[in-house]
Amino acid sequence: MKHLNYLQYMGRLILCMAFILGTVGFTNGCKAKEGEEIHHRIIHYRPVSSWEKVADMDKVTILGPATISQEQMVQYILSRNSNPKLNCSLEELVAYYYEEAGFEGVRPDIALCQALKETGFFKYGNDVKPMQNNYCGLGAIGNKVPGYTFYSPQRGVRAHIQHLLAYATTEMPKRDLVDPRFSVLVEKYPQYRGAARYWPDLNGRWAVPGTTYGQDILRLWREAKQFQAVEDAFNKALDVAHRQPNNVEAWEGVYSLAYGDGNYEMAILSIDHIIKLDKKNIDAYVKRANIYREWGYNDKALADYNTVLSLDEYNYAALSGRAYLYASIQENRKALADYDTLLNLNPGDTVALYNHGCLLADEGHYNEAMEDLAMVLNLDPDNEIAQQAADDLRAYLKK
Repeated sequence: MKHLNYLQYMGRLILCMAFILGTVGFTNGCKAKEGEEIHHRIIHYRPVSSWEKVADMDKVTILGPATISQEQMVQYILSRNSNPKLNCSLEELVAYYYEEAGFEGVRPDIALCQALKETGFFKYGNDVKPMQNNYCGLGAIGNKVPGYTFYSPQRGVRAHIQHLLAYATTEMPKRDLVDPRFSVLVEKYPQYRGAARYWPDLNGRWAVPGTTYGQDILRLWREAKQFQAVEDAFNKALDVAHRQPNNVEAWEGVYSLAYGDGNYEMAILSIDHIIKLDKKNIDAYVKRANIYREWGYNDKALADYNTVLSLDEYNYAALSGRAYLYASIQENRKALADYDTLLNLNPGDTVALYNHGCLLADEGHYNEAMEDLAMVLNLDPDNEIAQQAADDLRAYLKK
């Protein structure tokens, strides 16, 4: 009997030890995952061009209902591309997004805006071709790799929505799995599973480096929301400019409305008219450079910034824009040089200080980065973005 009690005792002891070791392992696993998440944020801090509403503008969830009607999305897309390259009607494709995303709880209008970003408003032109029904670049990794092909437009939409679910939640899709990358993400990148609550959380995850990937999607969504409201005013301004082609102010009016509506083609055209009328209009060059930068034409943006700086070596707007561009494309040393110049001109520029600090962190100079972030918080104690970055760096440096 005593021998039996001893065996029971040893069995319980072994079970207790296994539980303790399992708990420690689980805790260490949680800490490791938390550490990976902090490190991910540190190396994917995106530069900011201004503090204005940046935090609130980013906090738009991937899950949720649509706020734009299907009809308005159709009209918005047609305003940017009157002949989308699709294997169904545009109305049908939009309906598929609202059906598939709505069923899974993903925001249909913003998921559709992601497709607009990935396909260039269904103009395509890169590795993925229209016949593939691949609206989000699944499997397209560059170097002429076209990615996956889906046998119908609706199946391509479903795969897109399911891939979003892999990032936005730990739940399985409600419908049969058709996303060929879903299991790859779950098995090889478990730290990404359910890690993206907001659209900008896709930065560095869905797209690499993808510094402003989520913000670009939200910009398109906001353009679609206000599309109808500005159309009449824009047409009136354009009519005035056509009747007064040598009037700089008339073209500036067209530019303002076009840029605000996200109509970059017309905004560029307006600035082109202004520059033809005044070849030394520094403000026009800066505006055009900013549009090119946001549109992704980095070489053209850089050329315009350099034109301004050849006319005015210390033009603050051009230096800020060029520094932001360099930071966005991870030309860190060039960006740091421009931010050094900006901070010599204005040591209290918290945007320049923050971006300078994030670039230093990206280069592994964590202590110097902390000094920059501390200066930002000294000047702006309520800056939540800088506070998050500083907290992440402190936690990372304690490891």
